[in-house]
Order: sequence, then C-alpha cells, then structure tokens
Amino acid sequence: MSTLITAEPLSAFISPMLGLPAWGAKQGHGSFLTFEFGMPKVEIVERRSADKGLRRDAHIHGQWHLWIYCCHWRALKDGDQLAWSEDDQALIGRATAMLNGQKLIEMHVDPDTGRSAFTFDLGGSLETWPYGDDPKEEQWTIQTDTEAFAYRADGLYSCGPSDTPPDMERWLPLR
Repeated sequence: MSTLITAEPLSAFISPMLGLPAWGAKQGHGSFLTFEFGMPKVEIVERRSADKGLRRDAHIHGQWHLWIYCCHWRALKDGDQLAWSEDDQALIGRATAMLNGQKLIEMHVDPDTGRSAFTFDLGGSLETWPYGDDPKEEQWTIQTDTEAFAYRADGLYSCGPSDTPPDMERWLPLR
C-alpha cells in the first residue's frame, strides 16, 4: 500500500520542496536522473592533484537536489509511459524535458516493496522500484547544502548531515 509521506523526518524534509518547479532535469551516467528544486546557487569545488595542479569546477544546483540512481524508474505523462530506465538516451531526454518545469506536488512511498512515486502538477510523474538484486541499494537521495535524505530498495531511509560518510549512515524503517 502506498503511503503519502506524512511521517517525520521525510515529511519535514520534503515539504519545503512541494510546489516548487523542477529545473535542470537531466540524465546522468547510465540511467541516473537529477532534478533541481528551489533557488539556484553556484557551487565551486577546488581540487589539487600532483599531476594536474589546481583545478576548479563550477556547477549550478538548487536548494534541493534529487538524484535517482541504482533503481528502475519510469516517467509518465497523464498515466502514459514516456520512458523508463532501460530506454535509449533520446527517449529519456524527452521524458526529462517533459518533467522539467513541472511543480512537485506530492510523493508516495511503499516501504514494503521499495517503490516510490513523485507526482507533478502538469500530469507528469516519476515512479521508482528496486532492481531486485540488492535490497540495500539506494534508489534516490534528496540533498541540500547541509542535509541528505536517502531511500533504499528495502524501504529503509537515512537522514542526516550531507557530509556523513556512507559507513556512518544510520538506516531506519520508514513506517
């Protein structure tokens, strides 16, 4: 049974995103998807390496960054599937373009199956479900400058500082 997110801390984490348009929606590596929400800001990262010297990269992110990864997903428009995680780059590009600019209006999760759904205001939706081979794989993360909320295939979640090392994350049941 799908659960509209009402439990803390997910409710508190996602509620400021509701009503905000997604922007910068794009396909990343493989079938990974990213979406930005909220005011844009520039992130500048400096790295120094022995062989290349100093390198500086600049990226534009939103107040909230949604990253869909390590799961199957499908993008729908008014209930009709436009693309899924195994489609070619062109179909995935059309699906992310359709979601770009739509406002996130609700989110549902089903911890028993590891499924989730993001619903947008102009008929778009994005559904995720586990690959099936590793119940501990993360399906999506929502990150801010200071906090991150991650959801796994086994229905567990982690919420805490965004710089928490993976081996220090605490995974709890989402009920």
